[in-house]
Amino acid sequence: MTRGGAREGAGNQPAWKSGKTKVIRVPEVLADRVLEHAHKLDELGDSLDLEPVTQSKTETAPQKVVNLSGISIQIHDGKLVVYLEDLAKAGFEILPSSLGDMFKAILRQR
Repeated sequence: MTRGGAREGAGNQPAWKSGKTKVIRVPEVLADRVLEHAHKLDELGDSLDLEPVTQSKTETAPQKVVNLSGISIQIHDGKLVVYLEDLAKAGFEILPSSLGDMFKAILRQR
């Protein structure tokens, strides 16, 4: 009788459907939630695009642009100002949402 060597079906079966695993470091407070999300993604399997997300070093951050066409621009203490109320009227999203909600309520009353 021979001893040792690899045998088909021996050892622990993989717990992940998506293949090989990798050790990563995450903050302790996030570890359980990250693992929970990873298990959900693993269950979905082929229905998701599981290609790794990479960012090219040549990519630039998107530019922030505010189109003030049609917005009233005032001068206050020698500085150009735009009122948040005017931005809300023009359909801009005001964050934080609590502030945005306040402007929506004011506009509804008028």
